Amino acid sequence: MRKIREILTHRYTHGLSLEKTALAVRKSKGCVYSTCAHFKASGLPWPLPPDITDEQLERSVFPEKTPALQGNSKVPLPDLTYIEQELAKKHVTVQILYREYKEQYPDCMSQASFYRYIKTKRSPKLSMHMVYKGGDILYSDYSGDGLFYVDRETGELHDVELFVTALAASSYTYAEASHSQSDSSFSMSHVHAYEFYGGVTACIVPDNLKSAVTRANRYEPDINLVFAKFAEHYGTVILPTRLAAPRDKGCVESAVLVAQRWIIAALRNQTFFSLSEINHAIAEELDFLNNRPMRDYGGQSRKQRFLELDKPYLKPLPINPFRISEVKNYVAVGLNYHIQFKKHFYSVPFALAKKRVDVHLNGATIEIYHNGQHCCRHQFSTRQGGYTTNTEHMPPSHAFVRGMRPEWFISKANEVGTSTAAMAEAIMKKCAHPQQGFRAVQGLLRLAKIYPRERMEAACSRALNLKAHRYADVKSILERSLDIRQIIPYPQIKPDSHDNIRGSNYYSVS
Repeated sequence: MRKIREILTHRYTHGLSLEKTALAVRKSKGCVYSTCAHFKASGLPWPLPPDITDEQLERSVFPEKTPALQGNSKVPLPDLTYIEQELAKKHVTVQILYREYKEQYPDCMSQASFYRYIKTKRSPKLSMHMVYKGGDILYSDYSGDGLFYVDRETGELHDVELFVTALAASSYTYAEASHSQSDSSFSMSHVHAYEFYGGVTACIVPDNLKSAVTRANRYEPDINLVFAKFAEHYGTVILPTRLAAPRDKGCVESAVLVAQRWIIAALRNQTFFSLSEINHAIAEELDFLNNRPMRDYGGQSRKQRFLELDKPYLKPLPINPFRISEVKNYVAVGLNYHIQFKKHFYSVPFALAKKRVDVHLNGATIEIYHNGQHCCRHQFSTRQGGYTTNTEHMPPSHAFVRGMRPEWFISKANEVGTSTAAMAEAIMKKCAHPQQGFRAVQGLLRLAKIYPRERMEAACSRALNLKAHRYADVKSILERSLDIRQIIPYPQIKPDSHDNIRGSNYYSVS
């Protein structure tokens, strides 16, 4: 705020000269002269009205100027509503908008006037300076621009994602390349970040990507299961940012920008042939970045600030690092005390039949939990439709919970018909353990509720003749109405009699 009121008081009430007034208010003589001249031009009386404020006085003495138009004065002023909408879009800048404005109106205002007009007319966006505690927050995000490597054998290009984290207090930065933004890659990148920092922060502030948040909500976001297990393992808290609120993570936004300029730009002319080569190069550039002096912090580097501000307050790393790559909760246990995970079936203790369990894929091991208690583990199998059964999980004498045994299923199938019962028995005989066939027989009994008894019997009979002892085979026969068609046997063609046919007597032993 200019010292307008004070200048006018010294000049018109006390009658001081321009020189003395300038000395009294510590302004130049030209400033005092300009203020008095603008006051006379404003038409305001002296003494001033008692209710006029300093802000009203300044607007009256120095009214806001409209940017001067060059050339044609009929050129319309820039549309501020349109400018606000466009600036909200990605990659749009004021410079681009001026260029478009200039192309539409060649005789428009100058670029400097355009910038000044927008600056004065746009509503200011308020921001708050944040003060961070050491070891408190780890920000994480992915860069929109990444790197790639070339497959030596095929020459195919493989794009990689650039993962970036920054500690709030020191801006100490970590970056690495990963194949994707999948659940396991995202969590393992955080594992590597904590190993890089040598400790754990009180909380993590990630962006709202699916690897971190499965359902975004301002008040109660749903955290991704794998990432939630990661946070539980390290004893930290996940606080996702709000949607479309980049200022919530300004620290990592700045770190991503710096990584793009000091890492991606530095490696732009290099050719890599594997992900490990890229990460080795990133580590070298990262070391240079973190040791580079920062002008805004008195020449201190990020690493110096990390050792001073963050390192002393980080929580220690757990003894064992996090290794879970996938989590699936509330998995139903079937009547055959097996669960299905990635199209393979794994046994659990028979007492858990018809209950719910949580499944963790930990490397090549499946860990199964019920009510937070560890139940069992299996080796992960990629054989679709196969069974992995631990004999210790079976009930005594293969008796099933609630008295259900193979005989019970066969008797239920026999209510439909003899062919259905024979198919149920054949399905269970094919399995290593009869209980593994319970699910398939259940499917068979369900088909009997959908299709008439006659068709069900015909379909099972046809499948038995073809030795197709699977639920899927019976279902396919019914869906394609093959049970209605008659099976035409292949004709037995007898060879013609001629001199070249030796007959069975030729091979008889004399």
